[in-house]
Amino acid sequence: MFDLTSDNPLSTDSWDYVSSGNNTTLDVSQGLQKFGTHGNNTIFYKYPSELMDFAASIFIIFAVVGVFGNLVSILALSKCRKLRNATTAFIVNLCVADLLFCSFSMPLSALTFLERDWNYGEALCKLFPLVRYSNGAVSLFSVIAITINRYILIVHPKMYREMYKPRNIGIMIAIMWIAALVLLFFPLFEVWGRLGYDSKVGTCTILKMNGSSPKMTLYIIAFGLPSVVFLVCYSRIFWVVHQAAKRVRNTSPDYSTISDLVTFSAKKGVFWRNYRHSEMNKEKVTLWRNKQELKVLKLMMVIFITFILCYFPVTFVKIFKKEDDLPILNVIGYMGVYFSNIINPVIYIVMSIEYRKAYIELFCPSLKKNTPTNTNSSSGI
Repeated sequence: MFDLTSDNPLSTDSWDYVSSGNNTTLDVSQGLQKFGTHGNNTIFYKYPSELMDFAASIFIIFAVVGVFGNLVSILALSKCRKLRNATTAFIVNLCVADLLFCSFSMPLSALTFLERDWNYGEALCKLFPLVRYSNGAVSLFSVIAITINRYILIVHPKMYREMYKPRNIGIMIAIMWIAALVLLFFPLFEVWGRLGYDSKVGTCTILKMNGSSPKMTLYIIAFGLPSVVFLVCYSRIFWVVHQAAKRVRNTSPDYSTISDLVTFSAKKGVFWRNYRHSEMNKEKVTLWRNKQELKVLKLMMVIFITFILCYFPVTFVKIFKKEDDLPILNVIGYMGVYFSNIINPVIYIVMSIEYRKAYIELFCPSLKKNTPTNTNSSSGI
């Protein structure tokens, strides 16, 4: 075998060499502690030391912020009774996946960048990509589930209650986790690719086996599937909302909000309950509710766009195999992926009134009674 730390790369001191017919393999179980070396340099020999130290520091900060932010989000959203719906369940599921990533994958990545080596054994080297990619898949499935949830609510409202019963929501979430693990069974059991150390990128990941690996397929699915779902669902949703607004404009006076309609009815001396089933009112209520749901959609669109922006650099590097040619972009790609796991709680706080209330109530329960409630909002936004 060969010792990567030796001047002679064909030295057999630290590797077990196995030859069978035309197949030649390396037993790396005894050489993992030397996995990170390349000549007299480290696995990141093309990477500026300042960049590696900076990235490691960022990963540590991301890990601390991510664990805190996602944990707080899980507690706040789960505790708030007003937000106990399918959307919140999927968001909490997203936060759980991100929490696991921040508490396990990020610290290991930070240590690898600091030490310029993988020093944690073969078993953990297989567990690391398993957790990393499965959590990423669950996060992606959660965003897709939220998009479909909004689509059903607006486009097929009669199906919504039956489809999103608590039991069904639980089954959907379970399927997300099972599907994420099933996708990684192929490399885990070395049916298609394998899990192991890649000295080229300085981390444990999905490797080729017999010349093939599912890694590229997984990256394509990760971007292609949500893109198609978003395109189809958003196009249909905006069309339905546009048609509802058009019908209201053509069949009734220009009352753009529920408050306008209530004001009009009060002036006429007509109680809301006496005409709420009229055709005009039905159209207005539908339009108003759709507007509220669009606020949720805007939130989810921001989350999805953020996801794409965070994953684009690393996807570019992986697809075009530019790890060696563009080391800085490769590190930025890692930072983008990890940033995507801490940004979601920030987006919720900035864009959602109801979610902000949930966070406030978690830390300041005494303010709950003094916090005004938007009773008109059916979406929780």
